[in-house]
Amino acid sequence: MHEFPKAAPRRARLALAAAGLLLALPALAATKQTRPFHDDEADAPYKVWDSTPAITMPPLLLDVSDRSVVVEWMTDGDADGIVRYGEHGLDHTAIAGHEGLVDVGGFHRVVIDGLEPGHTYQYQVVSRRVVAVRPYWPERGNTVQGEVRRFTTLDPARATARFAVVTDTHEKVPRIHALLGAVRRTPEDFVAHLGDAVNWAASEQQLEDVFLAPTAGDLGGTVPLLYVRGNHEYRGPFARALGPYLHAQDDRYDFVRDDGPLHLVAVDTGEDKPDDTNVYAGLDDLRDYRREGLARFGAALAGARTRGAPFTVVLGHQPDWGWTGGDNAEWTRLANRARVDLFIAGHEHRFMHIRPGERGNDFPILVVGQDQVAWVEADARTLKVKVTDAAGRVVDAFELPRRRK
Repeated sequence: MHEFPKAAPRRARLALAAAGLLLALPALAATKQTRPFHDDEADAPYKVWDSTPAITMPPLLLDVSDRSVVVEWMTDGDADGIVRYGEHGLDHTAIAGHEGLVDVGGFHRVVIDGLEPGHTYQYQVVSRRVVAVRPYWPERGNTVQGEVRRFTTLDPARATARFAVVTDTHEKVPRIHALLGAVRRTPEDFVAHLGDAVNWAASEQQLEDVFLAPTAGDLGGTVPLLYVRGNHEYRGPFARALGPYLHAQDDRYDFVRDDGPLHLVAVDTGEDKPDDTNVYAGLDDLRDYRREGLARFGAALAGARTRGAPFTVVLGHQPDWGWTGGDNAEWTRLANRARVDLFIAGHEHRFMHIRPGERGNDFPILVVGQDQVAWVEADARTLKVKVTDAAGRVVDAFELPRRRK
């Protein structure tokens, strides 16, 4: 401790004491803020403000399966997120939360599980304003409720299945409206978006404005979306934060889903150039990630469902599996060995129908153009595919018979 000489002016000693008091104030304030309460005070009322959140993005159904679905929506500020749901009434509740805490924010993601295959459920999103998160007695506001909507889970035992595919919307909201407007008029089980929804990821607001909100509005909270990551989603300052908005339920971008006679395998084809390309400045590390993805792809194709389902369809962004350090042939080899029936991709911004044998593939590769919709329909015997442009004109159509697995 510094000591002033006895002859030091009284003013200097007072200045030192004042400085010490100023340094102590934050600690004193923290102590006061976090003072423990007595048990008999715990049920004292918390403050409620007359503040009601607004829903800025209507609910989007993401990654539906036979037993579960993700519901996402946004509010104009901090709030909690709850989904009320049920077959015959809103008699069940699912809460957005992690590790024992209710999530607080403007983005809300709720996983509803424990559902029955092929059943239709009604649901409603609910958010209550959170004004201040304090250690004791957080301050709350009013509650907003969305419209009651409906969704239907997938059913692997169903005799037929149908879905639509769009891709490479690249922040063009009119393009989203044109493509998904046609989808809303047909009874699709779901829509698959094959990536490049953004040019690069900049912020949550950008993602909401150019992809999530228009997609949610066009799908009406009734048609689920399956999302497959494109290479442009790897780019930009917000790219590393996209997972909570776009991941499947297991927090991955690759997944497997079953719908009637269809066995669907979604893959993440990564970036389109090697990791050491200067344009990435050493911030990409896809080599090991894609190696792990290849192993999961092989495991998914080796399952009993691949052998038992009438048709196996792969969904991915890049038709050449992306840049994977020279193992593109291995992805094709696994698909050939599993007798994959069809690979649907995007990335090229133009229509391509790559016939079996043209790239070492034993299956057709369909590349959907930027302003096109692919319509897939299947029963136990036939897989039908049609591609239309934004005006509804047929670009291509073909059928694939079931083959022995």
